[in-house]
Amino acid sequence: MQFNVTPHAKRNALTFCGLAVLLFALLVFLHLIRDDIPVGLSVILGAASGILMLLGIGKIIEPPISLVITPEGIRYLHRRGQWNIRWENIIRYDVPRVNRLLELEDAPYLGFRLYHVEEVLNDISPRLASALLFEQRQLLTMALRHQAPDRQDYTAYFDIPDSYISPNGTVYKGLIGVFGKRMEQMRELLGYDLYVSESALDRDIYDFKAHLQKLQASRNEVA
Repeated sequence: MQFNVTPHAKRNALTFCGLAVLLFALLVFLHLIRDDIPVGLSVILGAASGILMLLGIGKIIEPPISLVITPEGIRYLHRRGQWNIRWENIIRYDVPRVNRLLELEDAPYLGFRLYHVEEVLNDISPRLASALLFEQRQLLTMALRHQAPDRQDYTAYFDIPDSYISPNGTVYKGLIGVFGKRMEQMRELLGYDLYVSESALDRDIYDFKAHLQKLQASRNEVA
C-alpha cells in the first residue's frame, strides 16, 4: 500500500497570492483617489504585496506530494529532485532535540539515521544536495549553538571541503562530497543523517512519527 503526504507548505498558497493582489489593488486605489499618500505607506504596502506574492508562488511551485511511503521505503520529493531510503536501511527515526539551558528543545524536523549513507549519496542529485545544504543551514546553526556552545571555531562546519570518504571507503567529490560531509556533521551533532522539515509533513510532527511507525508495523506484518 502506498501513502502520499501532502505538505503543509502547499496550503494557503492561493490565500497568500490573493492577499498580495488585494494589497496591491489597495495601493493603486489609494493613489487614484489621493495624491498625498505617504511614501512610507506606499513602501510598506508594496513590500508586503511583493513578499506575500513570492511566498504564495513559492508554495505553488512546491511538489504536491512531499513524501511517498511504500512497503519498500520512503521517497522524499523536492522541486530540485528526490532521495530514497529503504526500510532496511533505517536504524531509527525521531524528532531531534538540542540542549537548551536545563531543557531539551525539539527541532522542527524528522531525522533519519541510516546504516548505509552511501545508498543516498549514490542516488541524490547535485541540485537537490545543494538545495538541502542551503535549507538546513538554520538547523545546523541551531545544533551548533546548543550542542557545541564551547567550540571556538566553527569554520569546519561552514567551509566544507568538496571531498568526502564514506564509512565503506567510497570517495565522493563536488556537491555530493559536501553533502556527505554535512550528513556526517549532523549525525555528530544531532544523531541523524537525513532530515525532513515539519513543513513538508501533513500533520503535527509527533503525530506523523506515530503514523509512520504504524505504516512500518503494517508493512512488517505483511512481510
